[in-house]
Amino acid sequence: DPQFAPLRRALAVWGLTADDIGILSFHGTSTGTNEENETHIWNVIFTTLSRTPGNAVPIMAQKSPLGHAKGGSAAWQAARLLQTVITGIIPRDRNSDNTDSHFQDKQYLMFPSITIHTDGIRASVMSSFGFGQVDGTALVVHPRYLFGALEPTYYEEYRKRNRVRGLQSYKATSEMMIKHSLVKIKEHPPYQGDMEGTVLLNSMARASFDPKTGKYSFQSKLATSPPIDAVNVKAVSEIFDANAFSETSPLGVGVDQELISSVPSHNRTFLARNFTGAEISYCRSQPSPPSSFAARWVGKEAVYKSLGVKSKGAAAAMKDIEILNGASGAPTVRLHGEAKAKASERGVSKVLISPSHS
Repeated sequence: DPQFAPLRRALAVWGLTADDIGILSFHGTSTGTNEENETHIWNVIFTTLSRTPGNAVPIMAQKSPLGHAKGGSAAWQAARLLQTVITGIIPRDRNSDNTDSHFQDKQYLMFPSITIHTDGIRASVMSSFGFGQVDGTALVVHPRYLFGALEPTYYEEYRKRNRVRGLQSYKATSEMMIKHSLVKIKEHPPYQGDMEGTVLLNSMARASFDPKTGKYSFQSKLATSPPIDAVNVKAVSEIFDANAFSETSPLGVGVDQELISSVPSHNRTFLARNFTGAEISYCRSQPSPPSSFAARWVGKEAVYKSLGVKSKGAAAAMKDIEILNGASGAPTVRLHGEAKAKASERGVSKVLISPSHS
């Protein structure tokens, strides 16, 4: 949605805001032009994202300790930032013995000259510049937000895979130290000269490991189209073939999705207009009322779409579509008023729904 800044959207996915950004890692060239531009840009960004005044972001400038390493500089910068997020320790800017007076108006930025031990960093941002005006911005969120969203069984499987990768990494690092091969000088790119365009312009190109040489390289035959998962095609086709014109076949399908933060469940007028008293009571009794309201809101939108009626736009109230849990705990749909009339016109006697949220 172009109405929302990408950074705000990315934070909202995890229930975070601009105030949760605990550190900003940027270029920091110590040159007048860059420092003026970079600090100005980020101060404007935090202003636009409505960060609370007085809640300054510690800056970790990478140029002075890393120098000009082109692509490698960004990789080291990312590794340093990941360590900071995991440990919660913000390193001091070692070469910062004073802060230029021109930065005093940047109320959202601070330049620590001493190491800061925080009580935890929820999110961080990395901004890296390269030669040729090539730059990028990455949001780094503490992994606990991802782990908390995983099913327990999937998390346990992840831990096992992570353990295997950790041992492999330890083995590889140990071998490099023993064989004095930690630094490997590359004399040529991992592809033949005439393959440069084929590799760089193909998003599906992947390098493969050659155990004989111990190196990665691109083969002459590269994938050019993404794989298609057709595992369920046969089963779904058979279902449609068997029930295409039966009385039990679905008359319509509706799908909808929204960010939880984009549904104004805090607005009493919005709730009274679009939710029944029973729905409001149920959602408010849940561990995360905003999530429950959002799930029912998109469910109502999906039901509305499945009926195939002409949209009334933002003025349409959704109270005629009620989603409550049945005796078994599964969500059920009850139609009232105009929604019920439209369903009757199409011969719809039952609506099935499967909402989810994270």
